[in-house]
Amino acid sequence: MVQKPASEMINGVLRIKWWKYRYVVLAALVVNVVLVNHFFFDSSFTEFIRPPPPPGSEAALGQKPAPPPNGAIPPKPSLASEPAVAEPTYSYTPPAPLQEVMALDKVPPTAPRKLSLADYDFNGPYIGWPLARACNETKWQPGLVFVCDNNSGGIGNIRNFILTCIRYGIEAGASGIIMPRIQRRSEENLANIFTTGFQPFGYFFDEKHFTDSMAEFCPQMKIYNDTDHFPHADKKKEAKEFYPKDLNVDLDGCDGRGVNRHLDQFRTKFDAWAVKFENQPSVERPLTLRFKWATFFEWPIMRDGPEFAATFGDLLRIRKDVQELAAYTIMEMAKFAGEEADITKAPPKYLGVHLRTESDALGFWPNFKTQSEGYMKQAETHKLKHAYIASGNATEGHRFGEIAMKNVGLNVTSKVDLLKGEKLKQLTDLSWDQQALVDFLVLSKSTQFTGCSFSSFAMNIAIKRHLMTDGIFSRKWISPGDAFSTLVGRFESWYGDWMFMYECMWP
Repeated sequence: MVQKPASEMINGVLRIKWWKYRYVVLAALVVNVVLVNHFFFDSSFTEFIRPPPPPGSEAALGQKPAPPPNGAIPPKPSLASEPAVAEPTYSYTPPAPLQEVMALDKVPPTAPRKLSLADYDFNGPYIGWPLARACNETKWQPGLVFVCDNNSGGIGNIRNFILTCIRYGIEAGASGIIMPRIQRRSEENLANIFTTGFQPFGYFFDEKHFTDSMAEFCPQMKIYNDTDHFPHADKKKEAKEFYPKDLNVDLDGCDGRGVNRHLDQFRTKFDAWAVKFENQPSVERPLTLRFKWATFFEWPIMRDGPEFAATFGDLLRIRKDVQELAAYTIMEMAKFAGEEADITKAPPKYLGVHLRTESDALGFWPNFKTQSEGYMKQAETHKLKHAYIASGNATEGHRFGEIAMKNVGLNVTSKVDLLKGEKLKQLTDLSWDQQALVDFLVLSKSTQFTGCSFSSFAMNIAIKRHLMTDGIFSRKWISPGDAFSTLVGRFESWYGDWMFMYECMWP
């Protein structure tokens, strides 16, 4: 009924000189668009004619105000407490030129460095809000307790095992964690990384910093001293030798060492595993879960964003007495380099060298010749005449020193050569792995660092030093090096065991 008169009217308009009525037709079309937009799409046409927000404003950048840099994400205020906001008025401002808007995207946000070569602070500022954000996003399971002590080896391996275990615990919603312990290496046989005794957390790390940081930024995960210290521990069920990768149905042709891309489904698979094996935790019937050995490099750290990757590892800080001994060692290094030894000033200029040729070194790692030639090349490239060497093999260390002096005029020393009297005794009273903590810190402050490509010790130092690029916004470290560190050795097997360490090593 309506269509016929309408079509006749249109045909009539077309038969006459329609151009005489072009302004009337145009006005009718505009009114029609406004009415259709308003009634059919439930939005106001005025939204399209409002001027854009000022360049650089939070609205223009499409982001909310950043959380406090050193605190947890603040809770959102209730609507009842929010003051009434008047309807905003708009005045037209010509939009910024396109090149100015594009420039905003080219300027990275600024953040303090997490490490500096200009001081003796081995830690940098502690930033906990990325951890708080991860914990606030988790659905927690009362009665689920993680045990993170099935570790072994040196600082690189043990540090990463504990952090990886905690990160999986957060994802699983573990409402408790047993204070991590550290398995001690045999002093007689360095290759024997499994001994009968466990050392407390303070064997390597600052316990107070760890417990305080977890309590402030992830209070949902309680820390217990032992497996019988949480509620209803006498009724607990134990799940041992748990391995996250086993939750996958099969490898589907993948290298078993690299099946760590399942993390978006980890919680779903973990909950299904708990149901299947009757491991569903509760307060009345707790479940303790202990990881399988060698769950070291399983979680690609950039999955959580660079800000989390750059700060999460700071939960584990080296114990304070070792930090003090390392600072004293650097002061002695300043004297060795002919510079003034003053802890209030910047550390001296020196090359940090990690020579990995101890008795437990694997046969396919770069040998002494490959390592030493690469390290001397770094000394020449950066015009450094003094070096601090870390090596568990004193004979090989002195051998490198002799060759380096002869070939490139590089003066090489070590912690054992630098420390005297009571300071040397303080060092020698420590175990072999504890003494390596001093090297870990001294090397982290070197002007340039170079080490063995397959060593988690060297890799951890290099990746940590990379945080001097853009602080918490630093991108992934790219092997074999950056402006601060260079690793020496083989890189052709990027798909093997050691190459996964690059993307799963917490700074």
